[in-house]
Amino acid sequence: MKVSLNWLKEFVDVPVEPRQLRADLTMLGLNVESLAAAGGDWVLDAEITTNRPDCLSHYGVAREAATFYRRPLKRLEFPVKESAAPTSSEISIEIADPDLCWRYCGRVVRNVQVGPSPEWLQKRLEAVGQRPINNVADVTNYVLMELGHPLHAFDLSRLRQRKIIVRRAKAGEHLKTLDGIDRTLTPDQLVIADAQRAVALAGVMGGEESEISSSTRGVLLESAWFEPTSIRRTSKAHGMHTEASHRFERGADIQMAPLALDRAATLIAELAGGEILRGMVDVHPHPQLREALILRRATILRVLGAEISWEEVERILRGLGFQTERRAMEGWSVAPPSFRPDVSREVDLVEEVARHYGYDKLPARLRTVPPRVEKDLVREKELAISARLVALGYREIIPSSMVDPAENERFTDRPSIKLANPLSQEASALRSSAMPSMLRALRWNLDRGQSDLRFFEVGRTYSPRAEGLADERRVLALGLTGNRRGVSVHDGERALDFFDLKGDLEALFDAFGMNGLRFEATGCNYFEAARSGRFMLGQETLRDRGGGARAGR
Repeated sequence: MKVSLNWLKEFVDVPVEPRQLRADLTMLGLNVESLAAAGGDWVLDAEITTNRPDCLSHYGVAREAATFYRRPLKRLEFPVKESAAPTSSEISIEIADPDLCWRYCGRVVRNVQVGPSPEWLQKRLEAVGQRPINNVADVTNYVLMELGHPLHAFDLSRLRQRKIIVRRAKAGEHLKTLDGIDRTLTPDQLVIADAQRAVALAGVMGGEESEISSSTRGVLLESAWFEPTSIRRTSKAHGMHTEASHRFERGADIQMAPLALDRAATLIAELAGGEILRGMVDVHPHPQLREALILRRATILRVLGAEISWEEVERILRGLGFQTERRAMEGWSVAPPSFRPDVSREVDLVEEVARHYGYDKLPARLRTVPPRVEKDLVREKELAISARLVALGYREIIPSSMVDPAENERFTDRPSIKLANPLSQEASALRSSAMPSMLRALRWNLDRGQSDLRFFEVGRTYSPRAEGLADERRVLALGLTGNRRGVSVHDGERALDFFDLKGDLEALFDAFGMNGLRFEATGCNYFEAARSGRFMLGQETLRDRGGGARAGR
């Protein structure tokens, strides 16, 4: 969001120089990434988080500055000079899907002269990254950047039967948007239509067939509120991101719709001539009153650790647009404004107070109760296993759990889990055996001349269940190759064999006091004959008990 300092000063007296303003707004949570001189102006580029759509406008930023600097904020009053003819005689509005459109307002301006905007308006739009088009379109963009509410202007003569219907698109319906692209719509997307066809993609972009041109004489101005999730899905589906969709996706101010409409109508009448018809058509099927929140002084003290005066709390909240009413000595009843959908809990109010009171003023306090730390017994055992194996000369590997399913099937009869969108065939399934990963690690090192290797992995394997999440198991895998010791003046080299692996496993089990273990030979389809065996505890193998231990070479 680019903010013009001169524009900002039309709403509030900023008592500091631009660099200090940048620092102060950043401390308030409006991270100003850059500050640049632009002629006789300064432009701040602020990063506005998704939960603060109220600051996607000059007036919203001015509200924050006015509260912080204790300066009055200019009231928004736009008296409209209207003609005798009513707006309802020129246009009718119907909301067919009120779950996606909670409010739609329309005004008509007749006998306009469309042409270039005056130089001051063009320069102001250019300073904040907007391209001038014509005086009518420029006014809608100007009001968008000033008040934060998206508007759209239709050529009234191109609306069939002078009718607006806000509805879901029909399956396969087409709309050519202002960027010249013919788009195919789906029934989950909201459109603005006239009596016969769609003329705009609601909350995203207008249509080419109803755009303002040099021949336009009558203008229908719309100002609406659309359900944020619907606009976000439509925008994503068409790969479009506009200034309008950016604001509607985050939650526009439903109470700003008529005020922004009055502002735009008066500017169009001033810059393009014409007459504003009397009144507006305001269809509002979902009027809502937000419930007041309770803010307790005890909560402020508990969360912030500071005593903040009654007067200071009220000054901050009222400056930010909240209505406050004292509740004896307990605290306040606070009514959030319509432009703050992010404030829904008591702690949100505490955060607002903290931002403007100043985090640097809050005292540093230690917690009186130390946090309770619970031991992770499984993790402690795994760390003990790792430490023991490292002491035996092993190095831990952490391979990927994604393997080639064909390779996985060579080592187990447990099916692997196929990935829906794999990166490659070699990583297209979640393994159900740790053997492919271990062999891959050994092979990679052998191919690079490293022959004396002792590796271990404490990892997971996965296999599908009939329903629900996958069956996930913790396994231990060991892999050895090369020589137990190299050539020396005292002795020749000695190659690793089956019994080295068996001895290392026995040393590991001894460290955990597993008495009564016995080893017996057994066949295995992926080990050489007479080169495999299993550890038994009673009548069960350790693998069957979840240990995953099997010796082989």
